[in-house]
Amino acid sequence: MTVAVTLTSSRCTGDDYKGNYSFEYGGPHRSPTERSAEGQELARQVKQRDRVLALLETSAEPLDAHLLADDLDLHVTTVRFHLNSLIEEGLVRTRQLESTKVGRPRLGYTAVPKPSYTDLVALLAARLGGTAEERERTACEVGRDWAGMLGFAPADTADAGAFVIDALSRLGFETRSATSAFGNHELTLCTCPLVEIARTNPEVVRGIQRGLIQQLLDDNAATFGARYTAAVFPDPQDGNCSIRLALRKSDRDAEAS
Repeated sequence: MTVAVTLTSSRCTGDDYKGNYSFEYGGPHRSPTERSAEGQELARQVKQRDRVLALLETSAEPLDAHLLADDLDLHVTTVRFHLNSLIEEGLVRTRQLESTKVGRPRLGYTAVPKPSYTDLVALLAARLGGTAEERERTACEVGRDWAGMLGFAPADTADAGAFVIDALSRLGFETRSATSAFGNHELTLCTCPLVEIARTNPEVVRGIQRGLIQQLLDDNAATFGARYTAAVFPDPQDGNCSIRLALRKSDRDAEAS
């Protein structure tokens, strides 16, 4: 009999997807060889589907089933099977193409663009206006507001550096190094989730980072036993989204300690 399978897989881009596949099922008493063959067939279908979608994603123009089959060295029936599955999942859409022959019009296929909230934020960042310094100040206020919306739990440690590292890791930042001396902390961050925006508007990203961290520090000053000032410095060796973050005690708190 034929069994339909919904398989969740993950491509190298990190995007999850679900694919619908079918294969012949030999019943509950299959041999290990039969089970292995079914698994291999399923894997083969997933790989074919990946290739069809990848080619559509990199094409600037709609492609028809015959062209896809030729480029991928697959039978056109196999390509149509995967196209129908991708259409059902909302990853591919069709478009009528001009035909030079009389008869049924050609049908083209295009990958549905993935919505990018990063692109939306980048467009907004580019339209903040003013000088780079003004944009960074505005972005800093946005970062403060963002910290309030995220609703972080109050700090459970008096170590400001450890608290900031934990908070940023929850947002997708990675800490490359951390040093502490006399109550001050130096952190080097990489793998910033705002890297796409940083390529075009680094001052906006610095402002968001500084505002976010400063708000977290201000909200937990009583637990830390001191007020800290966050300063963000771009790392010229590793690009705009690898930064050095300095947490400095205010002058009055520094003198008291």
